[in-house]
Amino acid sequence: MKYLRGGAVRHSGEEHLEMNVAPPLHLVILEEFLDFAIEGAVLLLSSSPPAARHVIVAAFDRQGHGKQLSALHALGNIAGESRPENKILLNGDAEESLRRLMYITASKSSKLTPSGLLVSVLQQDSEIRLAGYRVITGMVARLWFLMEICSKQEIINIVTDASTETTKIGMGARYKCCQSIHKAFVSSSKLLNDPALAGLAAKLQEAVRRGPYLARKHVDAQPVVVTADRF
Repeated sequence: MKYLRGGAVRHSGEEHLEMNVAPPLHLVILEEFLDFAIEGAVLLLSSSPPAARHVIVAAFDRQGHGKQLSALHALGNIAGESRPENKILLNGDAEESLRRLMYITASKSSKLTPSGLLVSVLQQDSEIRLAGYRVITGMVARLWFLMEICSKQEIINIVTDASTETTKIGMGARYKCCQSIHKAFVSSSKLLNDPALAGLAAKLQEAVRRGPYLARKHVDAQPVVVTADRF
């Protein structure tokens, strides 16, 4: 069901107008915000030259912490981290522009590949890592990016390690990232049926099963010595 302006409600490909039924305001605002966010992402990727190029370059430039942090969060938004699952991917031209910009940026750096860029991000401080998790969470819906992530054991080790983060928000972001990688992985028959990636699949599944927080280590029972009562 999709709310339309004027109180219209669209059901399964047909429009049924109920002029006396006003859609909940928060749903209207949310839907219009999401549409605006998608249009903004497409515009940033489709302009000539694409304005998103500056965002992507800044996202992986370690010369300015604040600038890099803002750019990473912006890239996460462009990639769709904050959008519903059915609104993450953009149109064909915008998606191709995003892929091309990521590879061009990587090729001009010492990291050479998008996955190399992300390893560098995840090796920085907690604020940068959190923004990096957001980028991966949104980007991993694209098969080419998923393959990049799966090619770097360092990334998998970080996102599956519950001890990586110490704050609740950091743990949540890491876990959401891990969930997104796992979901994208099991949705790809190409990767799921690759024997070479069986260990990676098991590691992701186990990390998702454990949850976002570091479990307390089991403490072996210690013998208790009780002295005999004296009369």
